[in-house]
Amino acid sequence: MNFSKPITDIIRERTSRRTYSGQPLEKTIREQIIKLLENHDLKSPFSEYAGKARFELISVPEFELNERKKIGTYGLIKGAQDFVVGAVENSKFDREHFGYIMETIILAATDIGLGTCWLGGFFNKSLFSAKINSSSNEIVPAITPIGNYVQRTIKEKAIRSFVKANKRFSWDRLFFNGKPNTPLTLEDAGEYSELLEMVRLAPSASNKQPWRIIKDLNKNLFHFYTVKTNSAYSKFPPLDIGIAVCHFDLTAKHFGINGTWICENPQIITTENLIYKITWKEEA
Repeated sequence: MNFSKPITDIIRERTSRRTYSGQPLEKTIREQIIKLLENHDLKSPFSEYAGKARFELISVPEFELNERKKIGTYGLIKGAQDFVVGAVENSKFDREHFGYIMETIILAATDIGLGTCWLGGFFNKSLFSAKINSSSNEIVPAITPIGNYVQRTIKEKAIRSFVKANKRFSWDRLFFNGKPNTPLTLEDAGEYSELLEMVRLAPSASNKQPWRIIKDLNKNLFHFYTVKTNSAYSKFPPLDIGIAVCHFDLTAKHFGINGTWICENPQIITTENLIYKITWKEEA
């Protein structure tokens, strides 16, 4: 993925946009987005363990009049005329893989000045699934509106306040040194501090930030976990960890910090409330 400016700037610029102009994407922009979706390599650190993912640009005029009333954003999204809709094959890390790729698409949209908003629950899944002809072996975990946004309405500001959209956990709640109860300091993180800060700024469902990262005490190994949660929310942390891994990975590449992703559970004690996902390992 090629960006026009530093990925750290784009991550800081990205914010959920729920109010749009009501106008469809301009032809050149639309073609640019379609090209991105068609030519994107659709790979992630989870690719080895996940099925194929694919994404399409769907416009509201493609829906029948009676269908438009059933899109199902429940008033959370206003004026959007285009949506990026994705499907991924059922597999071990399907949502993690999907989350990574969808976030790269969202960051690319941010880079060219478009608004987006992760929607993992408030949309009509059966309707959008039908529009992209998803198979019985595929799931549609999330969509995003995409387009020119307008000034936030009072309602949108209220929604952002309710979901604490501008709030982020402090470092000591997310990043740890050797074991879960020992916070990782900026000094201990060293050159990785900006990578971790980009993870801290990542979006997540209801802004719950379910990821936890434990750094090896003696090596530059970063183990990614999600917090165990109740069944009603359990489908979202896998998406969120995909987003977190995306921010870490793209920022590492931006700074030229070389590493590989491996799935080797370090079996750290006192992590019974965490679910291991993946590890980033520094390469010389």
